[in-house]
Formats: sequence, C-alpha cells, structure tokens
Amino acid sequence: MIVTTTNSIEGREISRYNDPIAANVVIGTNIFSDIGASYVDFFGGRSTSYEKKMQEMYKRVTETLKQRAQAIRADAIIGLSVDIDEISGKGSQMFMITAVGTPVHLKEVARVPMEKQDDLLDGELIQQKVRADIILENYKSVESINKDTAEFIATSGLREFEPLVFKAMNEDYGIEQTPKDKLEMLFRYFDYLPNEEAIAILYNALLEGNLTALQVKRINAIITSSSFIDYAEAINLLNSNTHAKRIALKIFSLDKDWYSKEDVAILKSLEGDALANFFPEIVQVEESKGMFSSGKEVWRCGCGHTNKLDNLNCGSCTRDKRGFEENSLKPEEVQEMVDRKIRVINKVAL
Repeated sequence: MIVTTTNSIEGREISRYNDPIAANVVIGTNIFSDIGASYVDFFGGRSTSYEKKMQEMYKRVTETLKQRAQAIRADAIIGLSVDIDEISGKGSQMFMITAVGTPVHLKEVARVPMEKQDDLLDGELIQQKVRADIILENYKSVESINKDTAEFIATSGLREFEPLVFKAMNEDYGIEQTPKDKLEMLFRYFDYLPNEEAIAILYNALLEGNLTALQVKRINAIITSSSFIDYAEAINLLNSNTHAKRIALKIFSLDKDWYSKEDVAILKSLEGDALANFFPEIVQVEESKGMFSSGKEVWRCGCGHTNKLDNLNCGSCTRDKRGFEENSLKPEEVQEMVDRKIRVINKVAL
C-alpha cells in the first residue's frame, strides 16, 4: 500500500477520499534499555538504541494505520503526519507516537494486454504471469502465502487468479489476525479489475448459485464496500435464487454516485410493493398432530420447527415465514428507501 506525506500521488488519480484515520502506540521509557547511558549522545552524536526503538514504534504505528485503511478497502494513505509526545505522571514516563492520514481510493491504471508487436512480447507481463503460474501451482490456503504474495495477487489484475480468490472466500480463520489480514488483501482483487469486469464476475457467481453461505457473505461485503452497484444486474438477482435475492435487496438500499436514465427507470419499476412480491412465504402449512392440538393448522419452518399459524416468527430460529432473520434487511425497509429515492429524483429532475 502506498503511504505518503503529500496530498497526491504522482501518476495516479484519486477517485474517492475517506475520512482521516489515526493510530497510536504508547510505550514506556523502560523499553529504552540504554537510554540513561546514552543521553550524552544527544549532544555529541546519536543514541543508536533510542533511534532503533523509535523506528520500531514508527513502523508499528504506520502498519496499524495501513491495516485500518485496508479494512475500508483503500488503495493508499495520503497526508501522513507522525507526532511523538511525552506523557508523564505519577512517577512514570511514556512516549506516545500518533500517525494520522487520509485513506483514498485510486482510479485503476490501464494495463497493456500481452500482444505481439513486431515479434516482441511484453516482458513485464510475461514475468507477472510466470509468477502467477507458480503461485497457482503451490496455493493450498491463505496460510501458504505471505503478505507480499497476497498483495501481488490482489493488485495484479490477472484473471487467472479468479478461482483462487473464490477459493479463499471459503476460508475462515476466526480471530486469527494474520490470515484475516491476508484474506482482506486478497478480496481487494476485484478493486483492481475494470469495474464492469468485477461486477460481471461477482453478479454471475451469485446467479449461478454454486456458492457456500460464507462465499455469499463475503461477496455481499465486497459489493457493498467497493460500491459495485449495478441495478440492471440486481434485477436479475431478484429473479434468481434466495441468496442472490437478498443481496439484491442490499444493493437497492445503497446510494450510487450517479443515476442514469436506466437506473431511474429500474427504480420506478420497483415502486409500491414490488419488492415484497419477490419474497413470498416459503413455509409449509400443515395440520398439527399433537395430542392436544390435533387438526389445528400450523406452519413448519425451514429449520423443522412447527409454529402456530398466527405466529409471525419461528419459535426456534426466529426467522419469519419468508425466511428472514429478525435483524436482517427486509423488503419493506428497502421499499421505503426506494420509494423515497424516487420521490426525491422526481423533484430534482423537474
């Protein structure tokens, strides 16, 4: 990741600025093992130990800043400033190093495709593809690669890494931070593809429906965080499988940077209660076979639990009759957002 003290990056265009982020590291003076013996160096030379420890602190705080920027899928940090303050009180003395910067997203750089020109091939691209071939041949899990390799995969723009990234979407390491950091880096792979390609890959994967619940969850997060919003594709998702439909709901709840005439037309086609029609009840109504309630109608949830007919939610898994969890985004919520957006667009367009 690019980190710079300037407010721009030479040769790159910034597409979006995020709010500034900060990171702190506080450390006690006792860590400077030879600081007491080395004060003379401040006047006649320099303290090697002090300088080394301060460099370690600087590295730690900037690395934390990078991780926070990567968490919001930023490409770079600009305007970096680092301050060191002394904190003392109650007989103790500490140093606090603070780093502040602005995470930004960069516009993609056009890549030169590999092609023959006067019997010559692009050597840099050949080198990249050779490295990619080795990575693909040896990849077992995200634990089998280091951070540099994860960054190379993410920023390469090479389509041959697509299966690897989808495989990584199915890996779960709980609270283990190192593998999670590498996974987060891998999932930025789509940010370095042309926008249309990234949308096509992600939406088509959802339409095909051959995904695990974890892969669906991560695709949802990628679409949301990187604003891969395409209403025409989202309409296709609404007419597809259950997972795809629910991600379509999320997409229609998001705001776009610009609204084309096609976008407005699609939104208007969803006015009223259109979204609810895509999510009918999926439970089975049957007669109860209990000793004291035989013959009464009940509904059977997908989890297998039977509920009274007038119960809105399952008494076991809490899902409603359409399969929505209590706190999940529902068609009625998104419908309200869509209808309000249409009213505003109609006013602005006048």
